[in-house]
Amino acid sequence: MVSSLRYDALQKRWVIIATERQHRPQDFGAGQSITVSREHCPFCAGREQQTPPEIAAIRPLHSEPDTPGWRVRVIENKYPALRISNAVWELGAEGFYETIPGYGAHEVIIEGPDHDKSFIDLPSDLAFDILSMYRERLNVHMDDLRLKYTLIFKNHGATAGASLLHPHSQIIATPVTPRTIRMELMSTLKHFAETNRCMICDMVQKERDEGERIIYDDGTIVAFANYAARFPYELFIAPARHETFYNRENDHTLHCLVNCLKDVLGRLRTLLSDPPYNYIMHSGPNPNAEPIFPGFWKTLEQDYHWHIEIIPRLVKTAGFEWGSGLHINIVQPEQAARFLREVEP
Repeated sequence: MVSSLRYDALQKRWVIIATERQHRPQDFGAGQSITVSREHCPFCAGREQQTPPEIAAIRPLHSEPDTPGWRVRVIENKYPALRISNAVWELGAEGFYETIPGYGAHEVIIEGPDHDKSFIDLPSDLAFDILSMYRERLNVHMDDLRLKYTLIFKNHGATAGASLLHPHSQIIATPVTPRTIRMELMSTLKHFAETNRCMICDMVQKERDEGERIIYDDGTIVAFANYAARFPYELFIAPARHETFYNRENDHTLHCLVNCLKDVLGRLRTLLSDPPYNYIMHSGPNPNAEPIFPGFWKTLEQDYHWHIEIIPRLVKTAGFEWGSGLHINIVQPEQAARFLREVEP
């Protein structure tokens, strides 16, 4: 069966029903440790034939796809939540319980041929290649006018959802705007309408003025503990200069982002003994995706600002959080920032 997207009218959110990734009931709760060794890892150089075909790569000129020698490699996820297809649909055709085909993309970015090196340990030029591949893939998915949003994320550690140790990140492009992104877009649009300023620019400036939650600031990229952090040591990273779309960033900003990520992830690893974490990039949505509704995106380039959220997976989300949408954070953000500033990255 192919996947589909279903709309929950009560919670105002879309859910992907991905039957290809289905577990048996006894499989849930398993897999809390990553057991695939270097000897059997399909992401390691020399095992290119064990993965889906290469979509894109950074490799020497004239070298063949799906052969060793690459620096960064992009493949389709072996068990994709969504797939590019010729599906045709019309919103509203299903009535109250809305369903559309599972159109989209689900890609894996393999972050170098070395099985054991995390992003922190990579040479800076290879780390830059990974971030530039993010930019390239965002540009590719922006060209598909059926795709409204492209999310880049990384799961580090089994508790955070990683199934392989070999460093990698993922991209999922969707034909709908996810609820979390929609909430951000509505908030930033409202703030701009009321103040004529970007909300995230204002957040960054306030953090720089106060200083107590700042962890890293090189003048180009700023990292701080989120003022209303849902989870212990949750971090927020953004460029100091306003930019809506990550895929429009210049090389200088990406080099600065490499240094920032290496610094803050290194501090988390030192302070918290290499915790599992999720790292999520929120860039601007595709303003050219169809249908384009009247009045949409008129101030998008002024009101939205790309950013990265890093969420260490130190606590479990339980009944109260799921039932209320409220999170209980047991570490004050100001204290988290102080602890992180005091350790060597």
